[in-house]
Amino acid sequence: MKTRVRILAVDDDMDVLRNLALMLSFEDYHVMTASSGMEAVSLLQQYQFDAVITDLRMPVIDGIEIVRRTQAMCPKTAIIVTSRYFDDKTINWIHEKGVNSLQKPYNVHQLSAMLRSFNLGQYEESV
Repeated sequence: MKTRVRILAVDDDMDVLRNLALMLSFEDYHVMTASSGMEAVSLLQQYQFDAVITDLRMPVIDGIEIVRRTQAMCPKTAIIVTSRYFDDKTINWIHEKGVNSLQKPYNVHQLSAMLRSFNLGQYEESV
């Protein structure tokens, strides 16, 4: 049975979030969105995702905390952290955690290539 890859997109900038969701849906991904870290954590507790794409800088619960919680709750979930402003310490931490980073602004080709590199299963065997 064919199932679409499930992605959680997290960004506190509503324009970025809408564009990201639209871009991913055109690539035939099933996308859920969260406009805050708190909303993302709630969705992570309710649903299973194949990948999480999160902004780094957000109020209250930031992208670093989203990475920690995602890896604790769903260790097999692929994660991409996006930002306009990465410093060396943050990049090192992200890569030590086995997470990918993507500099904003990015384009659909960069994001698609990164998602394909995860080899996310789009097919499940029917029981």
